[in-house]
Parts: sequence; C-alpha cells; structure tokens
Amino acid sequence: MDVNQKRIFVEQWYRQYSKLLFHAACLLDTPDAAEEIVQETFRIVMETDDLEQVEYPKTWLRKIVYNVVRNRQRSQERFASVPIDDEGIPIEELGSREDDPDVELEYGGIVSAEDLHLLRLSSVEQHTYSEIAEELGVSAEACRKRVNRAKKELRKKLEKDRS
Repeated sequence: MDVNQKRIFVEQWYRQYSKLLFHAACLLDTPDAAEEIVQETFRIVMETDDLEQVEYPKTWLRKIVYNVVRNRQRSQERFASVPIDDEGIPIEELGSREDDPDVELEYGGIVSAEDLHLLRLSSVEQHTYSEIAEELGVSAEACRKRVNRAKKELRKKLEKDRS
C-alpha cells in the first residue's frame, strides 16, 4: 500500500470511527484531552504498516485509544511524583545543568583566537597534546609548550584585570 492509498484508508477510518473513539476517550479521560487522544491514535495508525491486515478496525482503534490514555496517565503520574520548586522546575534538576563553558565568549579579546582555541581543546574538551598536535600539524612537545604559554598569558592578563 503506497502513502496515498494509506492516507485514503485512514481518512475513511477517521470518518467512520472518530466520534466513537472520541466518546471512548471521554470516558477514560477529560473531554479536553479526548481530542488529543484521538489525534494521537490516528498518528499511530499512520505510522503502522500493513493496515489492510487489521480485521476488526473498531476494536483495534479502541485498543490504541486505551493505550494512549494509559501512557498519558503514566506520564502525568511520573511528572506529579517529581518534587518541583515554585517555578515548576524539578528540584533534582536545579543546579544540575549548566551551559558548557564557552572559552571564546568568556575570554575573547584577552588573548589571541589561536591561544583560545588551544585552551579550549586542552582544558575544556580535554584533548591530549598528541591529539591537538595532530590537528595543528605540530609535534606534541611544541603543542604542550604553546598551551602552557597560552595559559600563562591568560593568567597574567586576568591578574592584571583584577588589580
């Protein structure tokens, strides 16, 4: 069955069974959620292969509605069991996510772009000197020296700014 045939097939089921499915969803959940449940049901149907093998579409669709409702309830229970702060952020998440440091943004203009690139690779991304050296086409020892010089230069300029 190609995509157009499948769409026509599902549209036929929608016209034939959507009201029944809506009423079933209303019995299992709130009327406000019932429309979303029916939409989710037909989204699942569209993702299903071999629809012509479904012998009893009404029963099959009602089972999907039931499963969608169960999944929504599980999700709501899971969310309700997570302690949240006043702003609705899960307490376990507070302070657990930070943006990755952006060395270029933090220290841009203090030292050269090339030095910042070296510092990011070595300190933030924690590449070895050998890996960085390979990327830059220099020896590992030369890379180590360049990184150390860049660190010293950054420290010197940051200490000067604090004074």
